[in-house]
Amino acid sequence: RLAPEDKRLLQAASVIGTDLPFQLLQAVADEPEERLRRGLAQLQATEFLYETRLFPDLEYTFRHALTHEVAYGSLLAERRRALHARIVEAIEALYPDRLAEHAERLAHHAFRGEVWGKAVTYFRQAGAKAAERSAYREAVACFEQALVALKHLPESRETKEQAIDLRLDLRQSLFALAEFGRVLDYLREAEALAMSLGDQRRLGFVSVLMTLHFYITGDPERGVEFGQRAFAIAE
Repeated sequence: RLAPEDKRLLQAASVIGTDLPFQLLQAVADEPEERLRRGLAQLQATEFLYETRLFPDLEYTFRHALTHEVAYGSLLAERRRALHARIVEAIEALYPDRLAEHAERLAHHAFRGEVWGKAVTYFRQAGAKAAERSAYREAVACFEQALVALKHLPESRETKEQAIDLRLDLRQSLFALAEFGRVLDYLREAEALAMSLGDQRRLGFVSVLMTLHFYITGDPERGVEFGQRAFAIAE
């Protein structure tokens, strides 16, 4: 049976995930280093955690997936949310020059921590990284999560602009997947948003993409219509 302080440490570790860098544990657990090391030694002795790496940075992981799930599920929702938000701050403080490397992890914790603005930013970065390596389905999932997070922010011109840009990001990955029906849905939504803002630059870009969409899908007359609108906006 775990002591209360060791149980709290295990719960904090479960929020971080399955890979547990010591530096991140230290930042999140908010324990003196000596106490933290004792707690980790106890969790190893009782076979909850084990070391996976000593160099260059000490790292742990859960011995069993079920242990991780039970520890995470035992947390109250508000405590869980607060820990996720703290993990975002800790990663940003620990790796200020390497945030792009941690975009996926930051996005996950920002979303679970309800830090909505950062969730939008990091999911968009994670989506762009996935698209660069042609992992288009992963990219779509990231961009769609960014849109979900965006809905939690107060509506403003800036959030509407972000909503357009995310739909254009989605269009790029969905186009690569030949999911043309979804491409058209997102382009129409982007068009409506751009028109509501009177944003001619974004409306022109959407019009160009509409032209390409209708050309590819065999509706040249609609393609010409949108091409002419793009030309008029450019003029």
